[in-house]
Amino acid sequence: MRRLDMLKAREILRLKYDVKLSLRDIGQACNCGKSTVSEVLARAERAGITWPIMMNDKQLMSELYPVDVRKPSDSEPDMEYIFYQMKRDNVTLMGLWEDYKTTHSNGIMYTQFCDRYKVFKTNNNIEMHKEHKAGEEMEVDWAGSTLSYRDKQTGEVKDAHIFVSVLPASNYPFVYAYADTKSANWIDAHIRAFEYYGGVPKVVISDNTKTAVIKTDLVDPALNKSYAELARHYGTTIIAARPGKPKDKGSDENMVGIVSRRIIAKLRDCRFYGVHEINLAIAEQLNILINRPFQKMEGNRITAFEKIDQPCLRPLPAGRFEHAEWKETKVQFNYHVDFSGFFYSVSYLYINRKCSIRATGTTIEVFIGTERIAAHMRNYNTFRRYITLPEHMPEHHKAVTGWTSERFLSWAEKTGPNTREFIKRVLDSREYQVQTYRTCMGIMRFEKTYSAQMMEDASREAIDRNACSYKYFSLILKHVQQQPAVEPAGKIIPHENVRGSNAYIGGGIHA
Repeated sequence: MRRLDMLKAREILRLKYDVKLSLRDIGQACNCGKSTVSEVLARAERAGITWPIMMNDKQLMSELYPVDVRKPSDSEPDMEYIFYQMKRDNVTLMGLWEDYKTTHSNGIMYTQFCDRYKVFKTNNNIEMHKEHKAGEEMEVDWAGSTLSYRDKQTGEVKDAHIFVSVLPASNYPFVYAYADTKSANWIDAHIRAFEYYGGVPKVVISDNTKTAVIKTDLVDPALNKSYAELARHYGTTIIAARPGKPKDKGSDENMVGIVSRRIIAKLRDCRFYGVHEINLAIAEQLNILINRPFQKMEGNRITAFEKIDQPCLRPLPAGRFEHAEWKETKVQFNYHVDFSGFFYSVSYLYINRKCSIRATGTTIEVFIGTERIAAHMRNYNTFRRYITLPEHMPEHHKAVTGWTSERFLSWAEKTGPNTREFIKRVLDSREYQVQTYRTCMGIMRFEKTYSAQMMEDASREAIDRNACSYKYFSLILKHVQQQPAVEPAGKIIPHENVRGSNAYIGGGIHA
């Protein structure tokens, strides 16, 4: 078996020991075969690894895949792999069996190989009614139809998008409207659904919307990080439906139709002036729907939910999930990462390393793999965009030989008061003045090219514009250089033929 990505290995162990899913369900959730799940669990058992895992990715890799571990010679063939290989051109069972025997000399013979393939193919081609277990699944999707409302401030008519979820075992729905279908609302809808049901199912089956799946793939789709984080917080697992396979979440497809007919259609002619008003109307119609008696059996959706799903749902966690944005980036050469135009330090040892940023309304966290390498309070001060911790700085940045704030201020004072004030503002523009030393050094070098008066004029203009950067100062200097010099007025030299102001008293003309 090839070595799995450690994130997937962690997920397999979590689903086994925390969520307690079967091997088949874990394989479906992690997009791998049961044999792969079984081997990972066996390796973890041999290594004494249980959930939760208190080791980093490198340690987990060495424990699961030690150098001396070898595959047993009599391993069973991976029939899922054989099944998909047989769909390729010019591939035969005989060729696949020969490849299998090359690596498993003591493995099963060709006749048994063919029998196993026949049974696997037959089982996977049988379509049967899907029996939903109590508290097992929740299916989610956006309804295709929308409801319109008029914005009170702009008067613009907008569409509200309708989120629909259902517990298939009891057919119990939840419906909520949002102004858009972005990630924050997608996450909020799930939180509201869990709270509405009063518990959490083991599995959530979603569509391939971009807020759920960032990379669509038949075998191994990549989930949105915020969505995966939501699943870990609530102790559930996400399974993305296959593209173009509505039967994978048939109950929700059916419920979307019911909601469209029973709720959206009834509210189509109502006037709304906000999403809040739409949700009040939806709640009223939803209450009517869940109290509506079944046609072919006793009770309604509420009684079915209370008897079937409600007792089997997992309890809600103690704290509500806080939505976080994720960004994939790289640590810059100045050992900072950029998020929304603000810069946060990490250790200089991680320069040029790829990392992930997790941002909430209050905190910024930086991860490499599953290891958190930095954490900061989120910054909103546009006048100080760099947040730097001293422990992240290399030693030669903490004390730069020969470069001090006093040296730059002393030089600037010799040039003029405007230049000194400008250099002082540059030094104060960062939390740590050492971060501005290169800017100050670059400004000092302009003295070789431009006169002191030009430096003073440019500094005055830079102060007025509050532009404390090398780039803008160089542009201002060039602009000052291009302006024509103003010649000073000539001094009047006293002479007996030059009339003074007394000659023009009274405004008259003297002979």
